[in-house]
Amino acid sequence: MKSLQFGGDSMWHLAKALMFPGLLFSMMMACAVWVQAQSGSRPTAEEIVGRMLVKNGERLAALEHYKTDRTYHLEYDGTGGKHHAEMVVRAEYVAPRRKYFTVLSESGSKVLCKEVLHRLVEREEQTAAKTDWQRSLFSTDTYKVELVGQEQLAGVNTWVLKVEPKVSSKVAYRGKVWVSMDDFAMVRVKGEPVKSPSWMIDSAAFDTWYKRRGDVWVPAKNVSTTHVRIGGEAKVTIDYGSYDVLAARQIVTGDDTYGKRCQSRVGENGLRLV
Repeated sequence: MKSLQFGGDSMWHLAKALMFPGLLFSMMMACAVWVQAQSGSRPTAEEIVGRMLVKNGERLAALEHYKTDRTYHLEYDGTGGKHHAEMVVRAEYVAPRRKYFTVLSESGSKVLCKEVLHRLVEREEQTAAKTDWQRSLFSTDTYKVELVGQEQLAGVNTWVLKVEPKVSSKVAYRGKVWVSMDDFAMVRVKGEPVKSPSWMIDSAAFDTWYKRRGDVWVPAKNVSTTHVRIGGEAKVTIDYGSYDVLAARQIVTGDDTYGKRCQSRVGENGLRLV
């Protein structure tokens, strides 16, 4: 295999760019913002997002522990030809909000493993508990959320929300979010950054899926694609594994004003949301 033809600084820019898709947008939607209430008999985007935030908080409070073997796979096609790298990482979550990662195996390009995949894992480990930092990135003044339709994904009926930032920044994204009608969980997030996170990046996009395990939802798969200005495309696919070990307490439901309003409005149309 030919060696990579661009230097460490370039790889670091690429690594930073690949950290943003999926990871930061998923953080963003965990702290999603409100929008103006819409008229009509179906729930508004404000009510859906409000219920999602309440339910996400309840599910996170109930989640105690999980362990799963993730596979990080990177394909790069550009300067110097085609290159790939793969890491299998054991990820363990321990409440509250602590994550531990152990690299089980590496293959392919050592440069890509070190400069991209390792940094991607380190970034997630470092930001796992920084909930205050996550919340400070987004507010009611920075994002608009619009209900644009309904769709069935893998047997799950979902509301489809369009997300558009009011303020452009390197961590601001536009895209769509699919929210389960049954339990108001995030099922899928797909989008792209409004502003390039690096001068080297021409465009980037991500697509993240979640799956239900019992009463909680966990990441299932993430695909992030980055086009580099100097030529080439990098694609990172994360398979989050089967979660062979997962423990959660019974979910405790608190006061949910938005949820009650949503249930009342939608109940008139006979749609089951709770």
